[in-house]
Amino acid sequence: MKALRTYEALYIVRPDRSDDEVQTIAQQVEGLVTASGGSIVRSEAWGKRRLAYEVNHFTEGYYILMRFQSDPSFVSRLENHFRLDESIIRALTVYFDEKTLRLEEEQKKRTEELIKASATRRSQDDDDDDDEPPQRHRRDRDDDDD
Repeated sequence: MKALRTYEALYIVRPDRSDDEVQTIAQQVEGLVTASGGSIVRSEAWGKRRLAYEVNHFTEGYYILMRFQSDPSFVSRLENHFRLDESIIRALTVYFDEKTLRLEEEQKKRTEELIKASATRRSQDDDDDDDEPPQRHRRDRDDDDD
């Protein structure tokens, strides 16, 4: 068996399809991946968004992003499916090499560390505020003239 590679496919479904039809199309694409021996890493429906330019006379579409692992020979079958399915108006499939995946994982770890450090600083700042006595306001001499 060949080694599985990681890919990401972004495809746009026609805007005149109902939410149920869009879900069905997404499940069909995921089923195609799993039937070929691949696996779905994650699948995200981004919802209806405006297109940057008109595609097949449409200015909007339902965006779906799917990261999956599969045999390299499967990608051509998937892209052929995207071309033949009239509900899909645009699709792009990208290969993620090991270096890109490693960089993505490192970026995720750095972001999590920054969030933790920020939360720690915030909780320390909140604790420091509790130790300070309340500020008293001095009255100005102008206040006495009333």
